[in-house]
Amino acid sequence: MAIPTRDLEKTLRRVFRVSSFRPGQEDVVRSVLSRRDTVAIMPTGSGKSLCYQLPGLHLHGTTVVISPLISLMKDQTDKLSELGLDASQLNSALTPREETASLDAIRSRDSEFVLTTPERLASDPDFVSALRRNPIDFIVVDEAHCVSQWGNDFRPAYLALKPVIDRLGHPPIVALTATATGSVVDDIVKALGLRSPHIVNTGIFRSNLKLEVLRTASEDDKRLRLVELLRDLDGTGIVYAATITQVDTICTELNAVDFEVAPYTGRLGRRERQDNQERFMSGDVKAIVATNAFGMGIDKADIRFVIHYAIPGSPESYYQEAGRAGRDGSEARCILLFRLEDRRIQRYFIAGRHRGARTRLSRKGLSAAQLDAKLREEEARRQGDEDKLERMMLYAQSPECRWKFLLQHFGDGGDFTEFACGACDNCLHPPESQIAPPRNGLPSVNA
Repeated sequence: MAIPTRDLEKTLRRVFRVSSFRPGQEDVVRSVLSRRDTVAIMPTGSGKSLCYQLPGLHLHGTTVVISPLISLMKDQTDKLSELGLDASQLNSALTPREETASLDAIRSRDSEFVLTTPERLASDPDFVSALRRNPIDFIVVDEAHCVSQWGNDFRPAYLALKPVIDRLGHPPIVALTATATGSVVDDIVKALGLRSPHIVNTGIFRSNLKLEVLRTASEDDKRLRLVELLRDLDGTGIVYAATITQVDTICTELNAVDFEVAPYTGRLGRRERQDNQERFMSGDVKAIVATNAFGMGIDKADIRFVIHYAIPGSPESYYQEAGRAGRDGSEARCILLFRLEDRRIQRYFIAGRHRGARTRLSRKGLSAAQLDAKLREEEARRQGDEDKLERMMLYAQSPECRWKFLLQHFGDGGDFTEFACGACDNCLHPPESQIAPPRNGLPSVNA
């Protein structure tokens, strides 16, 4: 569907109150309007939502949006409604009355946008039947890296989407993600059945994010450095910890030295999590201290810092979490407090995750040949997780530009041999020593 640029820009100004496209947005919009399957890899804060909202307005049917988080879905539904757009959501958080109202609106073709979770779409035939009454313009798969076993947020329900998409007539698909290596893109294309997709990759580099790694000699040293950082940093931010126990300890110690911080973990009750999140959103706390359960779908543009108290399990996880800072385009600091011994926590998580997977496989009553094949697949996933952890360890210990390391890891295209961001800790203060010879499979930096 050929729509003049001036008409698209008119809608931008009138509906979204935006004067011009950001990099990559018009490319994605035009691909969608031409009814072509599309994969858009665009960093956090680059305006991925507009890439489906704008073409959805210029087409005459229904846009179906699949999102992994109910909180994110609610936020998007509210924003669409505020813009005067008809949007319905269907998920487990709705009351029976709200669910009935949403299904009625979908059956009567009153919803320009329908938002749902992959679990709901894959398991509710009545919902699918209601959707089939609508002319579907295209289907959006948000956080599409969740479809891949190599992604950092694998969600098995995503693997059940293709048969449902086929039942809906396989309309054009738009897969959106902030991060995806080549293998993850391949998985997205295969798992969703994309047909010669147009791939838009605007790159992961965000010049306003200042990447830093602070080496710490002990847990006491790490806690001291965290206190010093929070005294120096302006604004509100996130402190990511590896475990619930670590979150509780950090909050207790920071509150004891008069920092207003709040915890966010899966162990807290729903009301307390919501209250703490609202305090964070309104800027009433210096930081929210959280496990990686916090962050996806949090639409706070002015996060001024993200501190990782312990090393995450992969560069993918690190970029996704650190990238929640500075969505307003202003400078933000992304700091990893690194202690070599922290590697043990992530290896413990990997072992537990895959031990559980092997146990579940053994209970499925598979034949010897089937079980052997599944065990080999599981071993490949375990090794993949180990490899990603090793890459994260290399990031923490590399003397090179931090952004150069990430750009090379994600394969952003181009030659980054001479790349230097000029603003990370290694660019501003190049390490005097070079990486020592590998020991136990890992390089180390001589301080």
